[in-house]
Amino acid sequence: MSSLSGAYDLSALKKGPDAGVTPAATSAQSTARIAVASLVQDCTEQTLKAVLDLSASVPVILEFHADSVRTMEISDRLRAAIENLDGRLILARIDAQIEQRVGQAFGIKGAPTVVAVVKGQPVPLFEGEQSAEVIEQIFARVLEVAIENGVTGQAEVSAEEAEVQLPPLHQKAFELIEAEDYDGAIDVYEQALRENPRDDLAMAGLAQVKLLKRTADADFDKISDQPPTGLDELLAWADIQVSTSNVKVAFDALLDAFEQRFDDRETIRKHIVELFAVIDPANADLAAARRRLATLLY
Repeated sequence: MSSLSGAYDLSALKKGPDAGVTPAATSAQSTARIAVASLVQDCTEQTLKAVLDLSASVPVILEFHADSVRTMEISDRLRAAIENLDGRLILARIDAQIEQRVGQAFGIKGAPTVVAVVKGQPVPLFEGEQSAEVIEQIFARVLEVAIENGVTGQAEVSAEEAEVQLPPLHQKAFELIEAEDYDGAIDVYEQALRENPRDDLAMAGLAQVKLLKRTADADFDKISDQPPTGLDELLAWADIQVSTSNVKVAFDALLDAFEQRFDDRETIRKHIVELFAVIDPANADLAAARRRLATLLY
């Protein structure tokens, strides 16, 4: 694998006490299923430990990213490589700009940076750009080293794991949403963010309930296929498009307006970013919109 020269060094991962297991034992371990909510998880300082604990059974890949075209492209490649491995690796995504203390703990100097964790032991893999082919080779080597260390489990997405007990404020907000008390839910999510400004779930929940409130009285049957020309009408139209899963249509129109309406750029940008929070991170149209916005900004 000469093409990987300098890309990574896994020599620090010495074989652990389980490395000498018999082939039969290794086979038995490989059947272990580890229930997870998702193979790709956005992590904060508060949630990262639980993900790293999984590295005793399944290797964890840490992706330190930032909001730029450069990191968005590598993010797409990492996600695709993880999904192709059917749970043999887990990807934890960390915003290097927000989670600076986590980055410092791992010695991160910039984004994108990718680190492997096996049995709680981190080893840097690479910084900067890598092709999809090289990423696949690096991950294959991570799996080889994991097997040498007896880490042979497989993550399996579990609906029960995904439905974890919500924190009290989140549960309260959810109940208010169920009762269609959107203003009350907004107040609760804002309280959660005052208590913890890094609460990603509260940020996403706040964006979602605001969207519900904005579209509560909309007539979805009369929505036009073409975006309106007025700014307020355009933003409302985009909300409905996102609510009906027409993500690409909504973001294309908003980004076109962002590019053309210089006086309204900040209003449009804020609306776009808020809508980003309500879309599944795995959505390809979201990734494309984020890349285009970053290009227009920088």
